[in-house]
Amino acid sequence: MTHQPYAIRIDTTGALREFPLGDTPRDQARSVSRALLDAPAVIRRIDHPDGSIVVIGGRNRVQHQLNVSASALAHALGGPVEELRGSVVFAGVTRTDRLVSLPNSALIEAQEICARPQGELSATARGPEGRATTFTALHRTSEENNS
Repeated sequence: MTHQPYAIRIDTTGALREFPLGDTPRDQARSVSRALLDAPAVIRRIDHPDGSIVVIGGRNRVQHQLNVSASALAHALGGPVEELRGSVVFAGVTRTDRLVSLPNSALIEAQEICARPQGELSATARGPEGRATTFTALHRTSEENNS
């Protein structure tokens, strides 16, 4: 018997939850859909040094709040600076698009980002060529929208 793969879900408050994906593509789609409470849609695939990662959001994510923690994590893992909205799932992915557990280094990064107060997250998104400035503007926008 194989080890069941796990993914993580980060909600808009920055809460991280690990959940089992299941073994079959059907089980995996059902698990991700339940975690998001929405039909899943792949937002981005990130080529990480420890393995490819897929970022999945709900199809109706546009109408949800900015997810600062998930945006910071996606950027820290090598993705572009972008505003992710609503709950977001991160999982490892194979070349044949089968979901697998998130690489351990990515899971540790996620736990560190989600443990920080959201006001400090712009600093965690520092990357080469001054990307932090752009993310700080995204974060500032979310604070303005919450007031």
